[in-house]
Amino acid sequence: MKNFKKVGILVLVLIMALTVFTACAKDEPTPAPTPEPTPEATLYTDGTYTAEQADFDAEKGWKDNATVTITDGKISAVVLNSTSSDAAKGDKLSEVAAGNYDMVAGGAKSAWDVQAKAIQDYIVSTQDTTSITFDAEGKADAISGATISYGHFFDLVNEALAQAEAK
Repeated sequence: MKNFKKVGILVLVLIMALTVFTACAKDEPTPAPTPEPTPEATLYTDGTYTAEQADFDAEKGWKDNATVTITDGKISAVVLNSTSSDAAKGDKLSEVAAGNYDMVAGGAKSAWDVQAKAIQDYIVSTQDTTSITFDAEGKADAISGATISYGHFFDLVNEALAQAEAK
């Protein structure tokens, strides 16, 4: 029985010694995995980029354009506007401000600049210009407050963003 006690004590001492050595052993830290880039991590080169339709609309006489500002690699501002083929008119935002382009009087629920701002705000807040599906007239119900055709504006913003893609 004495031998049994000695063996038991010896086993206990060995277990304790192994526990102490295991606890004190330094494990090499596992390096953190490198994160995979995500689509929203795509950065653009900071600056201001503009895209414009090639021709004036034959019926209405406007040529739409989009100016996109990139700050810290992301879309920070978008300005949608149109230039008139009538040089005396200038651009659509100026005409709206002067009271010369009143869509509300023609039955629209809101003015052109208000609708354009809703589109601009959507693009800046979502950083997305590809997820909306447009009908043949360039319309969609995706942006609250925008009833104008705006598919071509998304095309123009995408053209501007193509200029801004980080290389």
